[in-house]
Amino acid sequence: MVNSLGRRRWLGAIVWAAAILVVSSIPSPTLGPPLFPGCDKVAHFIEYLILGLALRYWTGGGVAMGAAALVFAALDEIHQRFIPGREMSFWDFAADAAGLAVGYLALGRKILTRHKGIEG
Repeated sequence: MVNSLGRRRWLGAIVWAAAILVVSSIPSPTLGPPLFPGCDKVAHFIEYLILGLALRYWTGGGVAMGAAALVFAALDEIHQRFIPGREMSFWDFAADAAGLAVGYLALGRKILTRHKGIEG
């Protein structure tokens, strides 16, 4: 049984993934000096944590969607290689993957259990 909200669960994940691609396509972003060393990795972690949450909410779980999200993160890093002033980084991908894992696996499970009214 799917209500009108359930039919639109995918919207958040699609919009957020599109936003990631838009931001990744901006040449040579100048946001000022970093607040602290590695703060860009924190930003990567948070943006993919949100994507992981949105995907988990959309799908309810599953290995295939988690793997697809990792492929998306890898392709986003490769895509940045072709944007002026950007670079492809393994460590950015690692932060993306960590954010996905936390959002999709840990926090996503907690949100779904609360949403369904099940304690756990």
